[in-house]
Amino acid sequence: MDVSKELVRGLLYDFKVGLSAAASSRRICQAFGDSSVNERTARHWFQKLRSEDLSLCDKARTGRPQALDDEALQVAIEEDSSQTCGELARQFNTSSETVRLHLHRLGKTYRLSKMVPHTLLEVHKQQRVAACLSLLSPHCSASIFNRVLTSDEKWVLYDTPKRSKHWLSPQDTVPHSARLPMHPRKIMLCVWWTCLQVVGSL
Repeated sequence: MDVSKELVRGLLYDFKVGLSAAASSRRICQAFGDSSVNERTARHWFQKLRSEDLSLCDKARTGRPQALDDEALQVAIEEDSSQTCGELARQFNTSSETVRLHLHRLGKTYRLSKMVPHTLLEVHKQQRVAACLSLLSPHCSASIFNRVLTSDEKWVLYDTPKRSKHWLSPQDTVPHSARLPMHPRKIMLCVWWTCLQVVGSL
Protein backbone atom coordinates (compact mmCIF):
# COMPACT_ATOMS: atom_id res chain seq x y z
CA MET A 1 0.00 0.00 0.00
CA ASP A 2 1.41 3.39 -1.00
CA VAL A 3 1.62 5.86 1.87
CA SER A 4 2.21 9.59 1.47
CA LYS A 5 5.15 11.22 3.20
CA GLU A 6 2.76 13.14 5.48
CA LEU A 7 1.24 9.91 6.79
CA VAL A 8 4.69 8.36 7.16
CA ARG A 9 5.68 11.30 9.36
CA GLY A 10 2.60 10.56 11.46
CA LEU A 11 3.70 6.94 11.83
CA LEU A 12 7.18 8.12 12.80
CA TYR A 13 5.70 10.41 15.46
CA ASP A 14 3.57 7.60 16.92
CA PHE A 15 6.59 5.30 16.93
CA LYS A 16 8.62 7.92 18.79
CA VAL A 17 5.94 8.45 21.48
CA GLY A 18 5.61 4.71 22.02
CA LEU A 19 2.28 3.84 20.39
CA SER A 20 1.76 0.42 18.87
CA ALA A 21 1.33 -0.11 15.14
CA ALA A 22 -2.36 -0.98 15.60
CA ALA A 23 -3.01 2.11 17.71
CA SER A 24 -1.17 4.31 15.23
CA SER A 25 -3.22 2.89 12.35
CA ARG A 26 -6.50 3.57 14.19
CA ARG A 27 -5.43 7.12 15.09
CA ILE A 28 -4.44 8.02 11.52
CA CYS A 29 -7.58 6.44 10.02
CA GLN A 30 -9.70 8.40 12.47
CA ALA A 31 -8.06 11.64 11.34
CA PHE A 32 -7.63 11.03 7.59
CA GLY A 33 -10.18 8.36 6.72
CA ASP A 34 -10.62 4.60 7.11
CA SER A 35 -8.45 3.72 4.09
CA SER A 36 -5.51 5.97 4.99
CA VAL A 37 -3.18 3.43 6.63
CA ASN A 38 -4.20 -0.14 7.44
CA GLU A 39 -2.70 -2.05 10.35
CA ARG A 40 -0.51 -4.22 8.10
CA THR A 41 1.11 -1.15 6.53
CA ALA A 42 1.63 0.41 9.94
CA ARG A 43 3.35 -2.76 11.18
CA HIS A 44 5.63 -2.72 8.11
CA TRP A 45 6.72 0.86 8.82
CA PHE A 46 7.17 0.22 12.53
CA GLN A 47 9.39 -2.77 11.74
CA LYS A 48 11.42 -0.56 9.43
CA LEU A 49 11.75 2.11 12.13
CA ARG A 50 12.83 -0.48 14.70
CA SER A 51 15.74 -1.37 12.43
CA GLU A 52 16.96 2.19 13.06
CA ASP A 53 16.12 3.23 9.49
CA LEU A 54 14.57 6.60 10.33
CA SER A 55 15.07 8.09 6.87
CA LEU A 56 11.88 9.01 5.04
CA CYS A 57 13.67 9.49 1.71
CA ASP A 58 13.65 6.95 -1.10
CA LYS A 59 16.80 4.94 -1.43
CA ALA A 60 18.92 5.20 -4.57
CA ARG A 61 17.83 2.72 -7.22
CA THR A 62 20.05 0.68 -9.47
CA GLY A 63 19.76 0.54 -13.22
CA ARG A 64 20.35 2.84 -16.15
CA PRO A 65 20.51 6.51 -15.10
CA GLN A 66 17.70 8.53 -16.64
CA ALA A 67 19.26 11.97 -16.16
CA LEU A 68 19.84 13.68 -19.49
CA ASP A 69 21.15 17.19 -19.99
CA ASP A 70 18.68 18.95 -22.28
CA GLU A 71 21.21 21.65 -23.20
CA ALA A 72 23.79 19.06 -24.29
CA LEU A 73 21.10 17.21 -26.24
CA GLN A 74 20.06 20.48 -27.91
CA VAL A 75 23.66 21.16 -28.98
CA ALA A 76 24.10 17.63 -30.32
CA ILE A 77 20.90 17.72 -32.37
CA GLU A 78 21.72 21.17 -33.77
CA GLU A 79 25.12 19.91 -34.95
CA ASP A 80 23.49 17.01 -36.82
CA SER A 81 19.69 16.90 -36.84
CA SER A 82 19.62 13.59 -38.75
CA GLN A 83 20.92 11.58 -35.78
CA THR A 84 18.61 8.80 -34.62
CA CYS A 85 17.46 8.21 -31.06
CA GLY A 86 19.67 5.11 -30.93
CA GLU A 87 22.77 7.08 -31.91
CA LEU A 88 22.02 9.80 -29.36
CA ALA A 89 21.30 7.18 -26.69
CA ARG A 90 24.74 5.63 -27.20
CA GLN A 91 26.32 9.08 -27.14
CA PHE A 92 24.68 10.06 -23.82
CA ASN A 93 24.69 6.57 -22.28
CA THR A 94 20.93 6.36 -21.83
CA SER A 95 17.94 4.68 -23.46
CA SER A 96 16.39 5.54 -26.82
CA GLU A 97 13.03 6.16 -25.17
CA THR A 98 14.58 8.71 -22.79
CA VAL A 99 16.16 10.54 -25.74
CA ARG A 100 12.85 10.53 -27.62
CA LEU A 101 10.94 11.95 -24.64
CA HIS A 102 13.52 14.70 -24.09
CA LEU A 103 13.50 15.62 -27.79
CA HIS A 104 9.72 15.96 -27.75
CA ARG A 105 10.04 18.01 -24.56
CA LEU A 106 12.39 20.32 -26.48
CA GLY A 107 9.72 20.70 -29.14
CA LYS A 108 11.39 18.49 -31.74
CA THR A 109 9.54 16.26 -34.20
CA TYR A 110 11.02 13.60 -36.49
CA ARG A 111 10.20 14.61 -40.06
CA LEU A 112 11.44 13.80 -43.53
CA SER A 113 13.69 16.36 -45.14
CA LYS A 114 13.98 17.32 -48.78
CA MET A 115 15.35 14.86 -51.30
CA VAL A 116 18.97 15.50 -52.23
CA PRO A 117 21.11 13.91 -54.98
CA HIS A 118 23.21 11.05 -53.72
CA THR A 119 26.41 11.87 -55.58
CA LEU A 120 29.90 10.43 -55.12
CA LEU A 121 32.75 12.77 -54.32
CA GLU A 122 35.94 12.56 -56.36
CA VAL A 123 37.80 11.00 -53.46
CA HIS A 124 35.20 8.23 -53.26
CA LYS A 125 35.58 7.49 -56.96
CA GLN A 126 39.36 7.27 -56.61
CA GLN A 127 39.00 4.91 -53.67
CA ARG A 128 36.77 2.60 -55.71
CA VAL A 129 39.19 2.60 -58.64
CA ALA A 130 42.11 1.83 -56.33
CA ALA A 131 40.20 -1.04 -54.72
CA CYS A 132 39.31 -2.55 -58.10
CA LEU A 133 42.90 -2.28 -59.36
CA SER A 134 44.23 -3.95 -56.23
CA LEU A 135 41.86 -6.88 -56.78
CA LEU A 136 42.82 -7.22 -60.45
CA SER A 137 46.60 -6.94 -60.05
CA PRO A 138 47.22 -10.53 -58.82
CA HIS A 139 45.61 -11.93 -61.97
CA CYS A 140 47.40 -9.80 -64.56
CA SER A 141 50.19 -12.36 -64.96
CA ALA A 142 47.77 -15.20 -65.76
CA SER A 143 47.13 -15.34 -69.50
CA ILE A 144 43.74 -17.03 -69.16
CA PHE A 145 42.28 -13.97 -67.49
CA ASN A 146 43.53 -11.76 -70.31
CA ARG A 147 41.27 -13.67 -72.71
CA VAL A 148 38.11 -13.42 -70.61
CA LEU A 149 35.62 -10.85 -71.88
CA THR A 150 32.91 -9.83 -69.43
CA SER A 151 29.82 -7.78 -70.10
CA ASP A 152 27.03 -6.36 -68.01
CA GLU A 153 24.12 -4.01 -68.43
CA LYS A 154 22.15 -1.85 -66.03
CA TRP A 155 19.46 0.77 -66.09
CA VAL A 156 20.90 4.02 -64.71
CA LEU A 157 18.66 6.85 -63.53
CA TYR A 158 19.63 10.39 -64.44
CA ASP A 159 18.83 11.45 -60.88
CA THR A 160 18.83 9.24 -57.76
CA PRO A 161 17.62 11.45 -54.91
CA LYS A 162 17.93 10.47 -51.28
CA ARG A 163 15.59 11.51 -48.46
CA SER A 164 16.55 11.87 -44.82
CA LYS A 165 14.72 12.76 -41.62
CA HIS A 166 15.56 15.70 -39.35
CA TRP A 167 14.54 16.76 -35.85
CA LEU A 168 12.86 20.15 -36.27
CA SER A 169 11.31 22.67 -33.92
CA PRO A 170 7.71 23.78 -34.55
CA GLN A 171 8.91 27.14 -35.89
CA ASP A 172 11.41 25.55 -38.29
CA THR A 173 10.53 25.51 -41.98
CA VAL A 174 9.86 22.03 -43.29
CA PRO A 175 12.27 21.38 -46.19
CA HIS A 176 10.63 20.69 -49.54
CA SER A 177 11.32 17.66 -51.67
CA ALA A 178 10.50 17.14 -55.32
CA ARG A 179 8.36 14.11 -56.05
CA LEU A 180 9.86 11.67 -58.53
CA PRO A 181 7.91 11.23 -61.77
CA MET A 182 6.17 7.95 -62.39
CA HIS A 183 8.58 7.18 -65.23
CA PRO A 184 11.91 8.80 -64.36
CA ARG A 185 14.50 9.38 -67.05
CA LYS A 186 16.98 6.53 -67.32
CA ILE A 187 19.44 5.03 -69.73
CA MET A 188 20.68 1.51 -70.37
CA LEU A 189 24.42 1.25 -69.70
CA CYS A 190 26.25 -1.67 -71.34
CA VAL A 191 29.93 -2.28 -70.65
CA TRP A 192 32.41 -4.89 -71.94
CA TRP A 193 35.76 -5.34 -70.24
CA THR A 194 38.69 -7.62 -69.66
CA CYS A 195 40.96 -7.80 -66.65
CA LEU A 196 43.23 -5.24 -68.32
CA GLN A 197 40.85 -2.56 -69.54
CA VAL A 198 37.37 -1.58 -70.59
CA VAL A 199 36.87 -2.76 -74.17
CA GLY A 200 33.74 -0.81 -74.96
CA SER A 201 30.56 0.68 -73.60
CA LEU A 202 27.19 1.65 -74.97
